[in-house]
Amino acid sequence: MDNNPKKLSDAAAMAQFRLALIAPVIHGLYPDASRNAYYQRVTEKPLTLPDGSVFQYSPKTLSKWVSLYQNGGIDALMPQERSDKGSTRVLPDTAIEEIYRLKEAFPRLNSTQIHRHLVEEAFIPATVSVCAVQRFVKKHDLKSARNPGMRDRKAFEEDAFGKMWQADTCYLPYITEDGQ
Repeated sequence: MDNNPKKLSDAAAMAQFRLALIAPVIHGLYPDASRNAYYQRVTEKPLTLPDGSVFQYSPKTLSKWVSLYQNGGIDALMPQERSDKGSTRVLPDTAIEEIYRLKEAFPRLNSTQIHRHLVEEAFIPATVSVCAVQRFVKKHDLKSARNPGMRDRKAFEEDAFGKMWQADTCYLPYITEDGQ
């Protein structure tokens, strides 16, 4: 946790909130038949957090907080930032390099096409979602409309009138040639 006073006070408020929820368990003063029954009762409705947002915790989360408090005190209840915050976990470096290469060579490729290429060339497993590639492209500002002088076109849009035609019909003309 950095030394930003606002973040530090928010983290301290969250730690106090968590401690208030688990204090009856720590002191053995919960009115329910067991710890698990207390956890179930407290978490059956969403709770309002110190920042004003509403969140519903699971009973297992409260159990984890008790364990954290017993091992590290109130400091252990302070929210921790992820060590890999700001970086992608599912896209390896080779895939990221390939995305940059593809966008340089083919600026009009969209994220779905890039994802398909990455899977076909075994840069990423098929279990990696298209959304992961879309988030990476958006976060790093790799969309083709950002390239000056290049107009971003939508799907089913051409650069000149008459290059694409679309019709909606059930009946097609029956064409015969030499009686067949």
